[in-house]
Amino acid sequence: MGIYRSIFSSSFSLFFIMSSFAEAQDMFVEADELLLFQDMDLVVTASRLQQSKDQLSVPVTVLTSDDLHYGGYTSISEALRFAPGVDVLRMDRSRYGVGVHGLQGMFSDRMMTLVDGMPADSPAFGGPEFSSLPVTIEDIERIEIVRGSGGGAWGANALSGVVNIITKDPGSIPGMFVSSSVSNFGDSFSQVRYAESSGDWRWLISAAYEDLKSSADALDLKEEQAADDFMRRTLARTAFIYETATGLKLSFGAGITGTARGAFETSSIQSYEENELDSANTYLRADKKFNSSMEGYLRWVGRYQDMDRPSYGNAQYKVRENDFEGQVSFSGLDNHSIALGGNFRCTRFSSRAYEYEIFTLVDDDIYERWGGIFALDRYQYSRQLAIESQLRMDYFSEGDADWSGRFSSIYGIDAEMDHVLRLSVAKSYRQPVGFIRNAIYDSSPGTLPFEQHYRVDSDMNPEQAWSLEAGYSWNIQQQLKLKTDLYYMWYKDLIGGQGEWEITSSGATAVFVDITNTGDADGFGGEVQLEYQSGALLWTAWYGYSNFETEYPHQSIRAFLPATNKVGVKCRWTIAESWTLNGQYVYADGVKEDISDDSLSSSNHMDLTVAKSFLNKKGEIMLGVKDLLNKDYDPLVGIDQTAGNKIPGRTFFARLQYTF
Repeated sequence: MGIYRSIFSSSFSLFFIMSSFAEAQDMFVEADELLLFQDMDLVVTASRLQQSKDQLSVPVTVLTSDDLHYGGYTSISEALRFAPGVDVLRMDRSRYGVGVHGLQGMFSDRMMTLVDGMPADSPAFGGPEFSSLPVTIEDIERIEIVRGSGGGAWGANALSGVVNIITKDPGSIPGMFVSSSVSNFGDSFSQVRYAESSGDWRWLISAAYEDLKSSADALDLKEEQAADDFMRRTLARTAFIYETATGLKLSFGAGITGTARGAFETSSIQSYEENELDSANTYLRADKKFNSSMEGYLRWVGRYQDMDRPSYGNAQYKVRENDFEGQVSFSGLDNHSIALGGNFRCTRFSSRAYEYEIFTLVDDDIYERWGGIFALDRYQYSRQLAIESQLRMDYFSEGDADWSGRFSSIYGIDAEMDHVLRLSVAKSYRQPVGFIRNAIYDSSPGTLPFEQHYRVDSDMNPEQAWSLEAGYSWNIQQQLKLKTDLYYMWYKDLIGGQGEWEITSSGATAVFVDITNTGDADGFGGEVQLEYQSGALLWTAWYGYSNFETEYPHQSIRAFLPATNKVGVKCRWTIAESWTLNGQYVYADGVKEDISDDSLSSSNHMDLTVAKSFLNKKGEIMLGVKDLLNKDYDPLVGIDQTAGNKIPGRTFFARLQYTF
C-alpha cells in the first residue's frame, strides 16, 4: 500500500501547486464569463452537468449522429468498436461483449449503460444488452463514452466507464422518415418514424424491424459447422414533450422490444431452442427551470422484461423494476455549479427452470433495492482553474453501503485555454446483480461427462477500483486538436470463479466452481488522439495502450483482458454537398492468454461507405461494406462459453432513406 499512498499524496501536491499558479495570475470573474467556449459541444455524462467537451473532469469520447449515420450501423456495439479505449468482442452474429479498457464478457457489468441518463443495463444479468433497447441508430443524437470511473456521478457498477445513449428531440427531426437496408447475406433493417411539433407540444413515434440471418445461412454451411445464431428484433418507441415559456417541461416516453435469437452454449450446457426476450420501458419526467441559476427534475422509470432463455440457464425469467430519481442544479453561485440529488430503485426478479438438474435460481423471488444520494460541485477558482468534486453514497439491499467519488483539477496553462491540464483521483465500486449472487448450477453425469456445481460465496465483498488520471489537450489550430489521457487503476476484491475437483463415492468426477473474490489487479495505460475538422473534411487518428495485471497467475475475473495496443483512424469527406465518403479502421492486438487460458487473435476492422443525397437532401442512398478485411472468423470460446461457431465478417449492404 505504500506505493498507492505515495501516488495519491503526490497528486494532491500537484493540485496545490496548480492552485498557487492560478491564484497568482487572475482574479475571479463573473459566472457568465466563465464559459470560455460558448460554441463548444456540451457533454452531460461526465458530471450530470452540461460542460464544455474540452474542460471535463474525465475523458469522454462523443460519437455524433453523423458518425453513426454515415457509418451505416444498425448495431450500437459495432459503432462502439471504433471509439478509443473501448474493447468490443463479437461472440456470434448478434451477441457482443463490450468494455471500457477491457473487462468485457457475456455478463460483464463493470461498465454502465444509460439511455438519456436512465438505467439501461440488464437488471437480471448485468451489463449492456443493446439489442433489447427500443432505440435505433437514426434516433440517436450522440453517444457519450466516459473512459474511467463514473461512480461519483452515476453510482455502483460504473466501475470502468459509462456509455450514455442520448436520443434526438422530436422537434429536431420533423416529418415522416423511412429507412431500409439489405445486405448480401439477406440481413435487413427497416424503420419508419414520424415526428411533429405544435405549440408547446413535440412528439414522435418510431418503429423498426431487424432480421439477421444465422451464420449457417450466411456462410452456406451445414448445421453442425455453424451456429443457428439468427436474430429477429421488433421495436417501437414513442415520446411526448410538453414545454412552456415558464420553464416547465413534462416528458413521457414508452418503448417495447421483442427479440428472438438462436441457441448457443453457456457454461458447458448446450440448448437447441431459441431464446426470446420481450421488454417494455416507460418513463415520466418533469423538468423545471426556476430562474437563471436554479433548475431541477423528478423522474420515474419502469422496466419489465419477460425472457425465455434456454441458453441462459435453461429457464424463464421475469423482471420488474421501478427507478425514481431527482436532481436540483445551481449555477453562478459564487463561481460554483452544484448538483444535488438521489435515486431509489426496486427490482423484482423471478425465474422458472425448465430442468432443475441443470441451472436455476433460488425458488423464491428475489427483491433488490438500491438507493443513492449524490453531491457534485464545480468551483471556478479563477479564470483558468476549475476544481470539481463528486461524491455519492449508495445502499444495496444484498450488500453493504458504499461510496464513490472523484476529485479533479482542470487548469488552463494559457489565458486562451488552448493548453489544458487535468488531474483526477477517483474511487468506484461494483455490486454483482441477482443472477451472479443467486445462481444455482448443478449438472449430473447424465448431462455432462462429469458433475459440475456452482457455489456463490454469500460473504464476498463488492469490487473496488481506485484510479489516478491525467490529461492534456492542445488546440493546435482552430481546426486541429490533440488530446492525451493517462490512467492508473488499482482493482481490489475482483470477483471470479475458483475451481476445484474431487472424485465422488460413486467414482464420478465432480467439479466445483466457487463465485467469490479472487484477488486484486492493476491496470494502466492511456490514449492519444489527433482530430482535424475543416469544412467538408473530418479525420481522427488515435492510439491506445492498455495493460492489466492480476495479482495471481490465471486469476479468474470472468471477463476478457483488454488489447494491449489499439490504433484507430476515421475519415469523412463531403463532396459537392451531395456525396459523402466515410471510412473507419481499427487494429487491436491479440490477447495471448486471458484468465481462462483462452486467446484472442489480433483483429483488423475496416468499414467503408459512400452516400449520395438527392431531392434537396430529402433522400439518400448509401452503399457500403463492413469488416472489409475479414471474410469470416474462427469460433470464439472462453469465459462463460466453451464452444463456438464460425461467423461471417465481410458484409456488403445498400440503404435507402427518405424524409417526407
